[in-house]
Amino acid sequence: MHGRLKVRSPEEQQELVRKEKEKKLHSFQKAWGHLVDQRAKGNLSSELLVPTENLLTNVSDLYSLWNYRREILQNDLASCDEDGKKDAICHYELCFTESCLLRDPKSYSTWHHRRWTLLQMVHPDWQKELGLCDQALRMDERNFHCWGYRRFVVEKGSVPLDSELAFSTKLIKENFSNYSSWHYRTTLLPLLFPQAIPEAQIQEELKLVLNAVFTDPNDQSAWFYSQFLVDQIRKADYTEVMRKLVENVKELWEEEPENAWVLHAYVKLLLTNRDLLDTSGKEFIMDGIKMDGIKMDGKEFVSIAVGKLSAQDPLRSGYYHSLRSQI
Repeated sequence: MHGRLKVRSPEEQQELVRKEKEKKLHSFQKAWGHLVDQRAKGNLSSELLVPTENLLTNVSDLYSLWNYRREILQNDLASCDEDGKKDAICHYELCFTESCLLRDPKSYSTWHHRRWTLLQMVHPDWQKELGLCDQALRMDERNFHCWGYRRFVVEKGSVPLDSELAFSTKLIKENFSNYSSWHYRTTLLPLLFPQAIPEAQIQEELKLVLNAVFTDPNDQSAWFYSQFLVDQIRKADYTEVMRKLVENVKELWEEEPENAWVLHAYVKLLLTNRDLLDTSGKEFIMDGIKMDGIKMDGKEFVSIAVGKLSAQDPLRSGYYHSLRSQI
């Protein structure tokens, strides 16, 4: 009827979409072929930065194109005799890679190109790069590309490690499940304390972990970090700290007797502290441990606990039975 828009059938719509994709593919292949040909000829003209940018804007993981772009830029930078001009060229690259990362924040090639660009600069702004990391981590707190880049910025920019530890603490307090931030602490603390982590710092770390596991004992992030802390406590021989940690985990297990994460942590602690497996060990275990209303010593407890863990998580039964062999 007159005045009524024609409604295309699903088949017609699919055909239009197919033709549009085909058109884009042809355009891409033509541009790609031209750049591959120019690179083969050794053409390092600055004019080719525009077509490389056009392609990378839409497909940022074309690492060969990033390589070609760097070859052109290296040629341009070599001809610069002023630091300001070099940094101006690099500043444009930083803006370009930032726009690419906003569209694809997990592009290996883009993050690598940004690192390369900063290393070419005479006066890189490392604080601005930290700000970019903050922005990216607000979008995705587990973006491991960004975490790796942040470590690069911290190293090259001589960023104080204690401020990074505070940054990690802030993220963890906002979300206990931020596994990447817990992991970051395992890299920061050995750098801050090369010999041994002081007992006072260990106590602070344990407060953070225990607060997390008592809040949500099912969250695995803090439990993984606790294993790192147990290793540090054992190496430094902080006996009283270890004893208190075992008591805390035992208390949590008594509140959550069916929780596999809590039970596993308790078993691992008992196996780490061999003297706790016997009734002749530390006094807090002298009365035995109760499971299902039956008192028993540490060895009996571990053996039965392993059976419970295997029943709850049969896919890892082989691992749990290997714990029994450590008794």
